[in-house]
Amino acid sequence: MSRSPFRLQGVILRCVKLEMKAELLKELALEGATPSPDIGLRAGVDQLHPTYRGRAVVSFASWDLLDLHRRREISASIVQAIEQFGAVSGVSRFSGAMTPVHAKTEQRIAQFFAAESGLIFSSRNQTILTCITTLCSEGWVILGNALAPLPLADAGALVGAEFHEFDSDESLRALLERHQLAKRVLVVAESVASVTGEQVLKPHTWSALEQLGAWVLVDESAALGLTGIRGAGSAESQPKSSALLGRLLSFGPAFGIDVTGLLISNEFRELVLKRSRYLRVEPPPPAALVSAAEKALDLVELAIPQRERISTRSRMVETALRSHGWSVLGGGEVPVLSVWFESLLKARAVQDALLQRGVFVEALPARGLRRNGAVLRVLVSSSHSPQEVERLVDGFAEVFRRGALDQ
Repeated sequence: MSRSPFRLQGVILRCVKLEMKAELLKELALEGATPSPDIGLRAGVDQLHPTYRGRAVVSFASWDLLDLHRRREISASIVQAIEQFGAVSGVSRFSGAMTPVHAKTEQRIAQFFAAESGLIFSSRNQTILTCITTLCSEGWVILGNALAPLPLADAGALVGAEFHEFDSDESLRALLERHQLAKRVLVVAESVASVTGEQVLKPHTWSALEQLGAWVLVDESAALGLTGIRGAGSAESQPKSSALLGRLLSFGPAFGIDVTGLLISNEFRELVLKRSRYLRVEPPPPAALVSAAEKALDLVELAIPQRERISTRSRMVETALRSHGWSVLGGGEVPVLSVWFESLLKARAVQDALLQRGVFVEALPARGLRRNGAVLRVLVSSSHSPQEVERLVDGFAEVFRRGALDQ
């Protein structure tokens, strides 16, 4: 008895699904890193003092390093904007969603970073996708620093551009020289690496970029408030360059505000507004969040004592950890540093040992093209007391003496 066409179709679909599952399982097997487990931390009185097994611990995992995100000025600006414009925007940028608050904040962010123009987006991912799909096409090469949380490979694939990672000045220079004949090379790099705390774009790196004719888009999100006299990141140390395409800034890490600013030239702004399909349909961030972002910049600019305090503490912590035998990345005047491990399992073992001693630091996979490993990232806040910073250093010293890395 012959099978009906419907039964045959069902058999074919099941075979296709089994083949798809097999292929997905193969891809899944290539992923060495495991997701972060729930280690039992729960919210406490504030971000720096969560609870673990019923007792408060000291957290060095909060990006609110300047202790600004709960300031009354920010919450008051949110309430005022909600009362005037509502909590959300249901229309696109070109259909009436842009309020005077949006225009004022775009001007304020551009002025803060010494740029000609500013554009506001809801997230860093949307900003990157808009920039790359507006500019790039086949023949372009996109270079990004390893471990950066940006969808560069995805955006490049949409327009047929090549994507390559670099993890050092030497590897960046090698990639630039290899792709000298490309239609255009676009480098998208964090000013301060958010995972390791290392400074990515150093003065001699800028010189190489200018010499080889690359365009550069700098992500200042991790540097906001931490480097420079006013907290404007590389906009103070490298305000102008023939290679500089623009800067982007997310308020998410430090303030929990879903607003990203793109700081660019007038010409690039006009090109984005005319060419980007995304901007035609996607609503901008609500006026309440945009107003909060503008107020956050005002607070950042005035937080000079906090910057000096965390810079001093960061240097002290870095020196102490190195003296106790740890391999430290980042640090210095930037209050973001990390301890390097050869595997995520070792990093989590030390994280757990520190947690038993009342100190929490975040274990993060650090997987690039040229190395696989992990870090324990340490974020030193101006709100940490000297005793809490001392507990952090003593905890690392005791864990090292007990031979945690030999296990």
